[in-house]
Amino acid sequence: MKNHNDLVINYHVTEKCNYSCRFCYAQWNKPNEIHANGNKAETMLAFLANYFIKNPKNIVQQQMPYKNVRLNFAGGEPMLLQKRFSRLLTVAKNLGFELSLITNGHFLTESFIKQYAPLFSMIGISFDSQLTLSQKEIGRVDRKGESISCDNLLHKVTLLRQVNPNIQIKINTVVNSVNKYEDFTQLISAIAPTKWKVLQVLPVENNALQITNTAFSNFLNRHKKIDHFISAEDNSSMTHSYLMINPEGKFYQNKPNSNGYNYSGSIIETGVDEALQQVEIDWSAFSNRYKKSEALYA
Repeated sequence: MKNHNDLVINYHVTEKCNYSCRFCYAQWNKPNEIHANGNKAETMLAFLANYFIKNPKNIVQQQMPYKNVRLNFAGGEPMLLQKRFSRLLTVAKNLGFELSLITNGHFLTESFIKQYAPLFSMIGISFDSQLTLSQKEIGRVDRKGESISCDNLLHKVTLLRQVNPNIQIKINTVVNSVNKYEDFTQLISAIAPTKWKVLQVLPVENNALQITNTAFSNFLNRHKKIDHFISAEDNSSMTHSYLMINPEGKFYQNKPNSNGYNYSGSIIETGVDEALQQVEIDWSAFSNRYKKSEALYA
């Protein structure tokens, strides 16, 4: 059985976000976020490290052997937590995790990049439209109606690479009814990311901005010239194929063919092994999503 480089654990540390994307799936009805409850988040990270890093006989290692464990911070927008987020980064790094981040890029300031970019092996930036009006229609703007422009995105990526030449850059784009006719060829070619993750908008919680499978295929076909950057995921490939933790510290999975999620018990209270077995994860699908890569990039 082939060993993968990285097992990726996606920790959605907060539901809070400065944007209000209409199709956002990261909504848990104002959960009791454990990062705000003393050291519970640190305790959970220690549980995860003991199970996934220090225990070579864990259930995941048996199903799909891996070498390293990468903790992928997501949200909401993790960087809204400011010093609390920085603290969790430091703790996770000291526990032995590789680190990555999914962010809308709004708070990727020069000072943050210079101080923390060296800690990350990968940073993914969500960017759904090159057009200001489309960003507003999607909801990818803050309360002032501001978002990051193509030029600003390029500047942030350039600075990240200057500070950490080994960092891998990923761009995430959710294809929806607003941006389905856009052409990102020039922008993605200029960024030259490790991966451009192109996702079909997922019908979780609501059906906002849904598109057909044909529309998604047409978007991919429009970008054939840069398909060496593309990692495409339609709705079916995203079900039961991620290892995800919600802000309450529970594993969860998207329900197949319906809205909402299936949850495990609390990782701290239930234990990692039992909690994993309470949610259905398709390890074959999990592995197959990354056939084109040597590592399991989230």
